[in-house]
Amino acid sequence: MGIKVSQITLYVDDQDAAVDFWTNKVGFNVTTDMPYGPGTRWIEVTPPDGGVRLVLFKSGPDWPELSSEQPNYAMFDADDIVKAHEELSARGVHFTQAPVKEEWGWSAVFTDNEGHAFHLSQR
Repeated sequence: MGIKVSQITLYVDDQDAAVDFWTNKVGFNVTTDMPYGPGTRWIEVTPPDGGVRLVLFKSGPDWPELSSEQPNYAMFDADDIVKAHEELSARGVHFTQAPVKEEWGWSAVFTDNEGHAFHLSQR
């Protein structure tokens, strides 16, 4: 049985701002953007070389408030974490932890436009 991760849902307050962040700052591509009920859309963004899709899903009005205190939704990796950090920082991505060499490998943490934290490691 071949099971793999196909998509990860990121709950966001502002879908347009999330699309702007993931496409213009991180460099992903919008692969799906269509109506999905009243006042929301089904939006998927994908890394340029393919892979797991991120669904940028609008939070409901009665959902708990999103905050940077919540755990990471997704973990990312790069061929060269130092170069990725430099390029993403130049595009305006905020890193709360610059790349650090740990015993187990390289690690960095960045936040999206709503303050959610994501881990970046090196392949």
